[in-house]
Amino acid sequence: MFKIYSKGCEYVLRALTALPADHLDAPFLAKDLCRKARVPEASTRKAFQKLAKEGILTAVTGPGGGYRLALAPKDISLLSIITAIEGEDVFKKCILGLRVCSDRNPCPVHSSWKKLRGSMMKEMESKNLAQLMRAVR
Repeated sequence: MFKIYSKGCEYVLRALTALPADHLDAPFLAKDLCRKARVPEASTRKAFQKLAKEGILTAVTGPGGGYRLALAPKDISLLSIITAIEGEDVFKKCILGLRVCSDRNPCPVHSSWKKLRGSMMKEMESKNLAQLMRAVR
């Protein structure tokens, strides 16, 4: 089965939607958020580090530290979260898993997948963390 993104990315999305809406500017501990979202801490923590590297989260050191959102939830697109974790090429992979698949050397479903992934990317860019959080609550 073809998966667009990894379990780690799924876990982060679930964890971020579990952020308390009334304390979005406060730091959170990865272990607490993972427990609340019922996702594995180790893989989710690694993904949080990637989000911090990409400027979506800010690492807070010292007592009361952890992470905090670097941007307002409405300014964090679903696409930015996915590409921060999976890399920029996440939607460029061949749906059949072929190593060589391009406009010049297409697989049998290349043109259809290219259109579909373009639509998916636009849709994921239009959805933001605030919308996801509201939908889950």
